[in-house]
Amino acid sequence: MTITIVHPSIENLQQFSDSFDIEKLLQSEGVLPWLLANGWNYDDESCLIANIIDESTSFDEVLNSEEFDFNALSDESKKKLNQIMREKLYSQAD
Repeated sequence: MTITIVHPSIENLQQFSDSFDIEKLLQSEGVLPWLLANGWNYDDESCLIANIIDESTSFDEVLNSEEFDFNALSDESKKKLNQIMREKLYSQAD
């Protein structure tokens, strides 16, 4: 199975346009725009996941968080998170 991660853009976040200011969200340094653009719902859980990732220094640290049970996520969701973190870090290096 191949997982394709899309970069946050106005087009990829259009479904959330009633929930927040997309332009402001796209300027965010955090991972929340990446989660939303790649299918996560805009809810407390995705905001918590984004916070944990933003405050962590490694994927292992994310998975071992006491704030959220990442092991309860499906394998596909875990793979997606790992890929999103890689893509986000790669885009920041440019």
